Amino acid sequence: MGVSWKLVDHLIMYRILLLILLIFCTSFSESKAQEGFGAMNRLSEKLARQRWQTLRQINAMGGVSLIGPQWRGVMSLNMEYASYPFAVRLYGSIRQGPLGQYAPDWDEAYDVLRLIQFARVQTEDVYVRIGPIEDMRLGIGHVVNHYRSSTSWDTRTIGVEAAWSRGIIEFSGFSADLFLNNLIGARIGVDLPYSSKLGINYSNHLPTDLVAWSVDLNREIFETARVAFAPYISYAWYSRYGDGLAFGADVRSTDFIDLLSFRLRVGAFYSSRNFIPGYVGTLFNVSNPHNRIIRDGADLQNIKASDFSGILLQESRGVNDLLTEFELQIRDTFWFAYSWRRHFGTQPLSELYFRLFIRAGTYFNLEVGIDRLGEKKITDVFTSFSEQSRLLFATILHIKKSFFLRTGAQYTFEPLESEEHYLVQRRFEPTLGIRLNY
Repeated sequence: MGVSWKLVDHLIMYRILLLILLIFCTSFSESKAQEGFGAMNRLSEKLARQRWQTLRQINAMGGVSLIGPQWRGVMSLNMEYASYPFAVRLYGSIRQGPLGQYAPDWDEAYDVLRLIQFARVQTEDVYVRIGPIEDMRLGIGHVVNHYRSSTSWDTRTIGVEAAWSRGIIEFSGFSADLFLNNLIGARIGVDLPYSSKLGINYSNHLPTDLVAWSVDLNREIFETARVAFAPYISYAWYSRYGDGLAFGADVRSTDFIDLLSFRLRVGAFYSSRNFIPGYVGTLFNVSNPHNRIIRDGADLQNIKASDFSGILLQESRGVNDLLTEFELQIRDTFWFAYSWRRHFGTQPLSELYFRLFIRAGTYFNLEVGIDRLGEKKITDVFTSFSEQSRLLFATILHIKKSFFLRTGAQYTFEPLESEEHYLVQRRFEPTLGIRLNY
């Protein structure tokens, strides 16, 4: 059955400059804890509201699944458990239709690992999480920015992320795959005098040997009424490509009026050729030196260079970008994050990032995620989704007693047989569920 998805849619010099700035700031320069690493503060993974609470829950769901042009029936089982400091969520589905079972659900041994949505332990100074990597950022996101290992949902990898702090030292790191054969990254943060912090970041995409380093420094100039002003500077470079300089400032507050936390960031990027800010981002798993996204309408039997969507590092011409970000969290019920990086060159390298999460009571959840890459100006984000877009929409609505309705929609990517090229894949799944406590 055909489906109209439009209806469902609608530089050496830099190094010298940075070195001078670092020497100046550290010579004249107690520091705040780093922002939550990876999914450390992710509200959708906070299953128990209080530390003393224990949660044991099973959700059984059934409904219909639309993947591409094909309707199927779907049965899903979701198990959740939380008891401080542990939390885990397992999720599995089976889809069956007129053409048989949806093969990617269960066609390889790795699918057993894919049952893990997350398994985590978190204390005051130790954090470890296993599951798909979501919204990973190192430092200010100069290289690794909002990276996720689940961009292609059926081929998502289960990774690990961890963070540890003691005294003036913080260490955090991640691997996009438990088998350590994909993207790995690490960060060391050191508290300096006068509310300054120095961070050193490393990332390596093992399949392509894409190695990048970055160094960032931020200093909290003043704080009043729990609101702080903190400028930052960052320098990043690839071992075989270009480099870039970034600077800006945050206005931020943690536990403002004992109710909310927020951060406003304004920054600028100055990039050489062969450098793109935040290149290791949301779509990196399907758009990198090894993998490419194929445009809609391309002849899959005769793929040409013009059929690829996205710009590679070696194709970028550098120039400047302007960044505006805003993030707001109200207790454990509301989270909003927005980022717009405007590229001022001739290439379509602007990027939009948007997240929204709302939770009310036991049953109502709303989660929205939008990523738009390859844009030129802000008005482009109101046009139809292109191949360099990702959408996540999920909501849970209470019906009666233990029954609820869950609706999920997703723009993801499916690999071709070579698993080097990807096509856009659209999913829509409304299901009816029942919740059981055990």
